[in-house]
Formats: sequence, C-alpha cells, structure tokens
Amino acid sequence: MAAPAAANELPTVAKQRLRSKTVWNNRAGWDSLYCEAYDYVLPNRRPGGLGKTKRPTQVIFDMTGPNSAMHCAGEIQRQMFPASTPFITETGPLIAQQLKAAEKIAWDKKLQGVANFVYPFMKTGDYDDAMHEACTDLTVGTGAILPLRGPSINEPVRFICVPQGDIAVAQDAYGRVNFVSWKRTDLGREAIIEAWPKGNFTDGFRQLAKDKPYDETTIYQDFFRLPGGRWVFCVYHETDGDFIATESYMTQPIAVMRFYRWPGEAYGRGPVLFALPTIKTVNKAQELTLKAAAIQLLGIWGFRAGGTFNPDTVRLGPGEFWPMQSTGGVLGPDVQRLDPAGGRIDVAKMIIGDGQRQIREALLDTRLFDDGGTPPSASEVALIQAQNAKVHIGAYGRLNTEGTGVIVPRVMEILNEWQILPQLMSFNQLLVSMYINSPMAAALKADQLQASINYYRLVAETVGPQRVNEFISIDRYLDRTRQGLLVPPDISTTEDEQKAAQDANAKQQALAVAAEAAVKAAPNLVDAATQPDAQAA
Repeated sequence: MAAPAAANELPTVAKQRLRSKTVWNNRAGWDSLYCEAYDYVLPNRRPGGLGKTKRPTQVIFDMTGPNSAMHCAGEIQRQMFPASTPFITETGPLIAQQLKAAEKIAWDKKLQGVANFVYPFMKTGDYDDAMHEACTDLTVGTGAILPLRGPSINEPVRFICVPQGDIAVAQDAYGRVNFVSWKRTDLGREAIIEAWPKGNFTDGFRQLAKDKPYDETTIYQDFFRLPGGRWVFCVYHETDGDFIATESYMTQPIAVMRFYRWPGEAYGRGPVLFALPTIKTVNKAQELTLKAAAIQLLGIWGFRAGGTFNPDTVRLGPGEFWPMQSTGGVLGPDVQRLDPAGGRIDVAKMIIGDGQRQIREALLDTRLFDDGGTPPSASEVALIQAQNAKVHIGAYGRLNTEGTGVIVPRVMEILNEWQILPQLMSFNQLLVSMYINSPMAAALKADQLQASINYYRLVAETVGPQRVNEFISIDRYLDRTRQGLLVPPDISTTEDEQKAAQDANAKQQALAVAAEAAVKAAPNLVDAATQPDAQAA
C-alpha cells in the first residue's frame, strides 16, 4: 500500500523557518550549561551561540579537568570507535533461532562480506578525525557526525564533525531524534554559492555576493524525518528566499550521539557535566593555594606614612635601594613584614589530590600514575575495564545505536548512489545485527560468554569430556564463543574447507598410527633379521 502524499510532502520554507526558530529557542537553556563546562574544561572551544570568550583560560588553575577530558575523548573513541577494528554484521536473533548452526555460519559470512566491503571506505582518515572531534564534544554533551557524498569516485565518502554549539535537536513523540538544524554564521555569500553552485538564490543575494563576497551571513541546514519515514535535507537563508537546495534520503543522514541522556531531553550530558562541581572546587582550592604560596613568597608589608617611604614610586626587586630617612626608632621600622611566614599548604594539597582523583575517575581516566605506591597489577587493570563496562553499559549501548548504527547505513546508501555497492542492507537488530568490534563491546559480551564457558566446564566435570557432545552442540557452542570473543564470522571454515581439514587430519592420524606401530615392531624385526645367523652358528 502506497504511503499518503502528505507523508512525504516537503513543508514550505516559511514553516521550516518557524520550526527551526522554535527548536533553537528551546536549545538556549542548554548554552549556559555547556558554556560553564567549556570555561572550566575546554576553554579554547567556542561555546554555543555567537559569544566568543576573550580570555579562555582565566578561570583554570588546575589542569586535571582539561587533561582528563582529552583522555576521556580518546578513551571513548578507543572503546567504541577504534581506528583499526571493523564493525561486524551477523544474523539477527529472530532469524538465528530458525537456522541450524552451519546455516547461521554461512549467513554470517555473507553478511560479513558486505561489511568487509564497506569498511575500507571509512578508513580514509576523515572518519577517525571526525570521530575524535565528536568524542571531544561527547565529553560535554552531544556529538554529531555527518557522512557526505564525496566529490568524485576516488573519494566517494567524506565525514564531518558538526560542532555541538552549531546544532539544535528535536524529538518526536516517542523520544527519537527527528529534526537536526545546523546553523552556520561564519560563511560569506560567495562561499555559500560555491557550496551549492546550482542552488536557488535570489537576485539580491547573488548581487551582494559580488559586491560583498566575504560578508558573513546566517544560513540553516536542516535534516528532518518525514512522517513516511524518509529523511530530507534542506538549506535556506535566515530571512530571504526559498529553499536553496533540497535532497531526500532513505537513511538518517546525520548521527546525533549522546553519552548520557535524561528521559525527555534532546541533548546529552557528558561525564564533564557530572565532574564539573569537583572540577570547580579543585580549581578554587588550587587558586587559593597559589595565592597563599604567593603571600608566603612575597609577604604582606606595611609602612608608616611619615613621608619617608612612598610605595608608588619605589621599585620592588632584588638589589633595589629605597631612599628613607629612618628605618627604626620608638615607633618601629618604617617598613616591615606583617604576615607570619608559615601556612598549611599540605592540607590544601590533600584536598586537591582527592579532588583530582575523583575527576579522573569520572572522566574515565584510568591511566597509571606513579604516586610512589605499589603499581596496580594486570588483573586490577582488567577489573577496572570490566567495571567501566558495567557502570556505563547504557551509555556505550546508546553510542553503538546512535553512532555506528546510523553512520554505516548512510555510508552504504552513498556507496549505492556511486553504484559501488550493488544493494542496501537494513539493520534492525532482529533480522541483521551490527556492532563494533571494540574493547567495550567485548567487555559487554563477557558475561554472556562466561556463562557458556561455566556451563561447558560443569558438563565436562559431571559426565566427562568424552560425553560433552551429548549435552552441548559443539557447533553452536563454538559459534556463540566466537560471537562473545568478537571474532569475525569469515574466520570459520566453510563446508569444503572443513571436509578437506578432516581428510588431512585423518591422513595425519593414520601416518602417526603407522609410525607408532613401526616403532613398536622394530625390535622384532631386528631379532628376525639376526635369527638366521644365530641358527647357522
């Protein structure tokens, strides 16, 4: 049954401007929240809106927050979007229940063949760079990746990280992202025409592009889902003209990722927001400690206003001479230090050290620091990774769905437009599952894998290793173990390879039996060979 015409009808530009304005007004409340995090953690990052900080490092006195935030971004990328590990596609659980073990392995290999074909187009360098930039935004709140059709078949796919401060997000009635508005305020009119050379521009806009080509103006690039399910891209000027360009997609064209997300909220909350109170406390404690240290080094001095000493004209520094008529007397010296040369900076260090530890823990900074104590063992480091996976299981699962689950289908659609990929593949986690072969995915599957291993050991100890195949399907057990270890499906043997391996093993076993028999028969052969000589003697 065909979808109604209204389900795929493009709204007017006036209605689109109104919708975008409403979404951006709703985002205004998040700017102050994000800006405070940027001030204390990522001061050189431009915050949302048009404001630009003149002195970006004026509130930072401790480097733990900024340093750990960059490590947090790298840790998220390593755990979820590794630079050298491909994604894996497999038969979904709904179909896997209806297939035999050998049939499922065969389907997995075919699906993985498509993944192996697509993945090299994501390893041109743009993907890793854009993903690291997006992970930096994820530490604060929301990261966005935009896969684009490349300029030629030699560069079919490009990836762009859309800055967090330049997008506004809206959701449908069920909490799914259905509208993303990318506002650009730093493009000149000439650059806009170069970006869309076949765009629908007004005569006034083109004339201004000739007269004042570098004057910046505001344009909107919106991505939204129609009721029929298709996605639409449209670009338009803030006030003038109709749509400059429009385009329709079968898949979601932009990935909007949130590390944490509260129910009903369209924007994410990153680890930095949760560590921000401690970051501000450590910054203030470090600031007071530096002031106390400066007082102890320089001191607080007093002078008698008797006309012999003027602090506004004297020079402070080693080897300087101050002109004065007297340095003592009944009233005491004309200049003297008032503060005691002592303090409890060790208490401040204790407070700061504990706060820094909490910041590193909140920002996934599990690096090994040499604090003079016993270094952690390998098992302790593995335990930290396992705890990280269990604590942030919801966040990592969301990143897999909102990141890779959106980017890969869009890349496949672009490759299909270039006629490089013959057909598209639908991912719905029931028919075809897709996940990243990453350390965090392995940690998330560890519990499932451990349960299977424990059951195998229990059966082997109860009935003996020789009878395990009576209670456990070895083929399905090995396939489940392969999934738990995140081993690609194409590493398993085919039926022909398995038959050839069995024949080779049988031949090797027969040769081994013959060799063993020959060794056992060797003494008898020697006796038989020497027996005629003994009889002749």
